[in-house]
Amino acid sequence: MNSRISVAIGLGAWLFVGAANAHGQRFTMARVTGVEPVYETIVVETPVTTCHREIVERHVSRPSVAGQTLAGAIIGAAIGRQFGGGSGRDALTMIGAAAGSAVANERAVRRHRGGSSVAVIREPVERCATEFRQHAERRVTGYWVDYRHRGRNYRILSPERPGRQLRIAVGS
Repeated sequence: MNSRISVAIGLGAWLFVGAANAHGQRFTMARVTGVEPVYETIVVETPVTTCHREIVERHVSRPSVAGQTLAGAIIGAAIGRQFGGGSGRDALTMIGAAAGSAVANERAVRRHRGGSSVAVIREPVERCATEFRQHAERRVTGYWVDYRHRGRNYRILSPERPGRQLRIAVGS
């Protein structure tokens, strides 16, 4: 062992004993005669998440007959405007709008004839929920230590479990 370390350890021990004596305390070892754990019951909450899949129905509005007819008229007018020139262009725009609205209206009426204007869509959805489950736990919070010193029995509460011997402070 390095001599500097030996000197430092010796000096530290000497200072510790000197400080204990300066406060009028000495330390000695006492024989432990019994140890009894001290328990505390606490409530612990644990989060538990459970998930399941279910089929959900979603109602979606189909475009109305009037809306589809208007959309057809706009598309037909745009196509008709691409042809002709001058007043002929305006006439083809009007004819395209009329033809587009007629075609779109007929398709919309045919589509809606057999059913409602609301579509039902079924899709799987995962649903999860978190619950907090409680349970009681017993935990050791300290120890009642019985020891014997100079023919008398003593009891103290210690945060740590002692061995066979207990270091105790004694007066000078």
